[in-house]
Amino acid sequence: MRLHLQNMAYTFAVYHSIQDLPEAYKNRVLICKGIDMVEKANVPNIQNYYVITYEGTNAIYFAYFQLLSVKTIHFNLGNKKIQQLALCTVVQLLKPTLLVVGNLFRHDALFFQYNQNDISAEKKAEIYQATVDHMVAYTNASGIFLKDVDPSNAKFIQADNSYTPMLEDISMEMNLPAHWLTFSDYENELKHKYVQRCKKIRKSFKDVQIRELSLEDVEKYSIEMEQLYLQVTQKQLVSMGILNPIFFVEMKKVLQENYKVCGYFYQDRLIAFSSAILHDDEFDMNYIGFDYTLNSSLNLYFNILFYCLEHAISLGRKKLVLGRTAPEAKAILGCEPDYRFSYYKLRNVIVNWFYQMVAGYFKEQQGDSWKDRHPFKSSYYTKEKSA
Repeated sequence: MRLHLQNMAYTFAVYHSIQDLPEAYKNRVLICKGIDMVEKANVPNIQNYYVITYEGTNAIYFAYFQLLSVKTIHFNLGNKKIQQLALCTVVQLLKPTLLVVGNLFRHDALFFQYNQNDISAEKKAEIYQATVDHMVAYTNASGIFLKDVDPSNAKFIQADNSYTPMLEDISMEMNLPAHWLTFSDYENELKHKYVQRCKKIRKSFKDVQIRELSLEDVEKYSIEMEQLYLQVTQKQLVSMGILNPIFFVEMKKVLQENYKVCGYFYQDRLIAFSSAILHDDEFDMNYIGFDYTLNSSLNLYFNILFYCLEHAISLGRKKLVLGRTAPEAKAILGCEPDYRFSYYKLRNVIVNWFYQMVAGYFKEQQGDSWKDRHPFKSSYYTKEKSA
């Protein structure tokens, strides 16, 4: 399906499926591998849009958008029963939607591209914003989320007072020194108490078998992976978008060896999994899942983090990216924050009020104690600063 919308300078063609794109677009790799991953997986509550922006008769820009239908399953306010009930009532009455400029489920690549190399930064920002404005009009979304904005474009968005920056939008990451060839090299950099803690946690994993899963394995275990993933998301305050089993299969099909999926088996049963995207010399953790009934006895979460680090080192990656959640656990590992440029705009007063309430709970839950975690010896930080 296609709709042309008119702007003073631009025309926009909006497609609901990648199959509807002109042949010139379908027959080449668009922006990144798997741009249509969410569409193929038919992830629930997500509508996909592919937009071509024209200036005159010239196609100058291509972008991918998602429209999330916000549901009560996306929130878990824990023991705040009254607030949860009020939130559910508002969601059911207003049926809010969120226009995502980018991809809720990946941040390893840009999901837009300009068709000319000699466009100025100001012109790029103008095209970007004009396309967003038209998609807001097309979808009539309750809110807009500009996710992982390119730094060169961020300064132009900051000048628009209708958008609010997400100041605490961080990704927890760790640069991996070239001399780290084994996990022991990492341990050697840790302060004594963190070394002891690491060894104790990894010892609890002695009866767990870890193996990398092939495409056939991912297909075989996809339902179990979904259930383990849901155990994690159901503990989170906010989960914007819920994946299904097909997503993991489609990711493996398209990215192949650049999508690493590891299964953790205990007593011949899959009790956890982790997935990661390899790109730009990075080991970028995508999604995990684990059995919460075994988390305490086997230290599942921390052991998954430790294994992702070990895996990244063994593959010779230069950076480990562990994402936005649980910053304290990742800071204990040795990660530091990479502050992202993300912005939002909410067009409904009631939706905005509830967002502020949930955001307050999220900030309270996350806390600031992670900022005081410095697990490495001082010599490590000295070397990092001089590198």
